[in-house]
Amino acid sequence: MKCTYLLVIICCCLYIGACTGTANAYGAFIVPLSEQMNALRGTVSLASTIYGIVSGLCAPLMLWAIRKYPLRYVMMVTAICSSLLTCSFGFMNNVYLYLATNVFKGVLNAIFSSTIIIIVIGNWFTDYRSSISALALGFSGIAGALYSPLFSHMVNTYGLKAGFFTMAFFQLVLVIPAFLFLTLTPEEKDYKPFTTDNGKQTTKKHETIYPHPFKVNDPVFYALCVVSVLMALLIHINNHLNGFARSLGKPELGPLLVSSIMLGNLFFKFIAGIVCDKLGDRYGVAFGCLTAILGCAIMLVSSNNIALLIGAFILGTAYGNQITTSALIRHVYGNQQYADVFAAQSVPYGLMYFGSMIFGYIYDFTGSYRPCFTLGIILQLIALSCGFYILKTQKNNN
Repeated sequence: MKCTYLLVIICCCLYIGACTGTANAYGAFIVPLSEQMNALRGTVSLASTIYGIVSGLCAPLMLWAIRKYPLRYVMMVTAICSSLLTCSFGFMNNVYLYLATNVFKGVLNAIFSSTIIIIVIGNWFTDYRSSISALALGFSGIAGALYSPLFSHMVNTYGLKAGFFTMAFFQLVLVIPAFLFLTLTPEEKDYKPFTTDNGKQTTKKHETIYPHPFKVNDPVFYALCVVSVLMALLIHINNHLNGFARSLGKPELGPLLVSSIMLGNLFFKFIAGIVCDKLGDRYGVAFGCLTAILGCAIMLVSSNNIALLIGAFILGTAYGNQITTSALIRHVYGNQQYADVFAAQSVPYGLMYFGSMIFGYIYDFTGSYRPCFTLGIILQLIALSCGFYILKTQKNNN
């Protein structure tokens, strides 16, 4: 692999560290913010739901922006705006003003997000695109793990403003390599998409020859949206693992469960990428759903600490949903329609941010977190069925 392609991968990883990586460490600010604003932690946490939903609704903005303006300027302008907004959070003392500003954060997040990187990787790489996407997206977990103690240290030692300024610094600086080098397509730099066949593009035997035509009112597209949302909803069980451990009378197990699912996050992203690249894009969703069902089943019936840690680790496969959904879109709709389909399904994808609230209400009404895992199994079975429907319809059309 030429240095140019390696540099593309590095720029993508750093960009993910700037946007998604910093978002993964946002938990370090919830308690200090609630104390500064004299507000409930739940109210402060509502910000993530607000900007997540707004980000989903504004997803088509990203597609419009990268088609109308050079990618490097889109990346840098949104990074600057995001870092300035992040700095402003350190000066806020009113929780309602804070929630309102997260509407603007959602608009920026629709563009300043991992979605751009998935499209760039899809354009730059013909082979190993799912594995490379997994590498880039996996960097968000690594960056988040590094940021969290750093941001907490800055907040505890120097105050909330210093913590947000540090976050803004990484949001801006890590985008600079992408601004200097990255382009939307390799042709803009007189390169061809990377393949292992001496630079010649070939069609893999598992790729779609006749893409399914994209229509928003098509049942296949509706089924795709169901798959993406239901697979992603399970991510939010992570927010309740500490509470789950307490409900079992094992509060000391909570942090270990959280660490376990984050390790699973990194591991299963890579495995999902390998499955899509080696077996075929159409197998990714089935792998993700079946693995998640296994994790939910273990959490549902087990009380042993080791078994619970294994179950939480397996549930980390939910974080690979973006990779498997992307692979399914490319298999069914082809690379030419990929950006349009991905942006369109990102609008309902914002519904996944209700996951934490749903699992919380299940506990409130039942007094147990076990039904959450039962629901998780049901959701994955529905997603799996929709995935089979999509593939069957696409095959019949061909």
